[in-house]
Amino acid sequence: MIRRTLLAVAGGALALTLAACGSSGGGTAATPAAQAPASGANNAARGPAASGTIAAVAASSIEVQNPSSGQVTVNFSSSTTFTNRVSAALSDVTVGSCVAVTGTGTPVAAKTVEISATDSGTCAAGGAGMRPQNGTGSSRPSRPSGAARPSGANGQGRGTFGKVTAVSGSGFTVEQDNRQTGATTSVQVSVDATTTYTKSGSANSSALKVGECATATGQADDTGAVTAKTISLSQAGPNGCQTFGGGRQRNGGGNG
Repeated sequence: MIRRTLLAVAGGALALTLAACGSSGGGTAATPAAQAPASGANNAARGPAASGTIAAVAASSIEVQNPSSGQVTVNFSSSTTFTNRVSAALSDVTVGSCVAVTGTGTPVAAKTVEISATDSGTCAAGGAGMRPQNGTGSSRPSRPSGAARPSGANGQGRGTFGKVTAVSGSGFTVEQDNRQTGATTSVQVSVDATTTYTKSGSANSSALKVGECATATGQADDTGAVTAKTISLSQAGPNGCQTFGGGRQRNGGGNG
């Protein structure tokens, strides 16, 4: 009887010791380190800071509405660079100007022609209204607001980009440079009554109008308001303004 009592006491003491050890181990267990917040570079939004339709114009700011991101305040100043894209005609295609053409065939039957001035005498890929084409030394034009995506492989369509060397009543000649090879090719472009033209040039804040399309680059603050470095303007197409999903909706902002 005494022996069984001693064994029971010893067993209880052992259980208490194990429980104490378990409690002590739980109290000293290392907690997972808190994850560092992602860097601003990794979270930085790509593309325009804001794009959409101008809903309001003030002395030093505009309200830009985007169906995806809502309404964004875009602030501008004397250091903001403005460009404007407006409707044009074949008469605006002149020798020495830069053009970006979408179309098909040889010669290229132009569907759209976007005209811009040279940059220090050259047609710089990626200049006003022009987008570099992946994998080539040439460029393709940006799609006019509301226009349908060009047909062709990967939706990129066909066309040419370069400096105009000759103009006639039925078309013009484009000197197209290949940056990879350095070769220059003369491309014939034909136009007809269905060809549409736009031209890009420098502008200022007086060009800001409600209903126009705006694409702004710059830094957004904590509220989502953008301090614009550049603002590109264009006329709305049949389907409204082409947007890029840029911008962050400000508090209380929206499409209404």
